[in-house]
Amino acid sequence: MKAKPKIGPAHDTALFNDIQAVFEKYPDVAKNYSIGYIGGVVDVMGVDLDRQVGVSTVRDGEIVTKYVDRSPGPRSGPPEEAGCFRWVWRAGEWVCVAYIVVPPPT
Repeated sequence: MKAKPKIGPAHDTALFNDIQAVFEKYPDVAKNYSIGYIGGVVDVMGVDLDRQVGVSTVRDGEIVTKYVDRSPGPRSGPPEEAGCFRWVWRAGEWVCVAYIVVPPPT
């Protein structure tokens, strides 16, 4: 079994200290965000975030995420009604790596 990854505030102290400062500077906006370890998706599931994007749907009170190709083509990429909810900083810009499709109200 692989060793548990060394992640989080205890390991990446400088990063989390800087993020904490930003969250404290913008508390009204910061309450809508959290920090996640995207490496788990890459390492455990073998997802290639340069080539694939997560599309999450809500089913019976659970969020289910499927990773699909970003490239144009039939059944690829997120549906039009999807909204981005997870970004990564890559090559000087924010790139969406996960979308969520919110079901219409019933």
